Amino acid sequence: MNGIVRSRERGAISATDLSQEVSIRVLKTLALAETKRVARIHTAPLQSLAIDAVQQRYLLSAGLDTSIQLLDLEISEISADGLQQIPSLSHVASGSGHTRLVSTVEWYPVDSGMFSTSSFDHTLRVWDTATMTEACKFDLESRIYCHRMSPTGAHALIAAANESAYVRLCDLRTASAAQQIFAHQNGGTVVAWSPHQPYMLATGGADGALKLWDIRQSSACLA
Repeated sequence: MNGIVRSRERGAISATDLSQEVSIRVLKTLALAETKRVARIHTAPLQSLAIDAVQQRYLLSAGLDTSIQLLDLEISEISADGLQQIPSLSHVASGSGHTRLVSTVEWYPVDSGMFSTSSFDHTLRVWDTATMTEACKFDLESRIYCHRMSPTGAHALIAAANESAYVRLCDLRTASAAQQIFAHQNGGTVVAWSPHQPYMLATGGADGALKLWDIRQSSACLA
């Protein structure tokens, strides 16, 4: 590590190269914790996990059993075999919200008091974290594979990729689908907002294409 730092001091490498090298070295040291684990709280395979960006403390998990679990990573208890175990802090029970596989769970980017989920039951739902109750619901009439909120917090739009040819933009302010983009003929599979440009959206689909959009423009596809 000292060698790479000295290379940066001499100007031999860029700040970006230094950051990437440090990240790679940290990732190589990652390993499963030997004295701490998450309690087995789901009854079927997981599909999605999310840690809140505000405190980086709260974990959401969801998947095939349709339940949504909330865990506080700083709270643990001693299990029967003597290991520290992270229990579920709160949850939405199976069948009381989504009725089919939960494909994505995501925190509201600037406030851990709210999160969103999407599912193969055709719905995208927004939840109050404090009560684990549904705040609003969007029915997109097709399986939803992925949804994302802008990490900038500059607008209240949620982009959703689903099995139709259209990427849907849902507006939290009006609780309605505000816009749709004809993106992928065989259905969309993934969406991602730019971390720096709040109106730039990337989409990927079953057609193998990756596209970049400016949602403010009528001819929105940029690449």
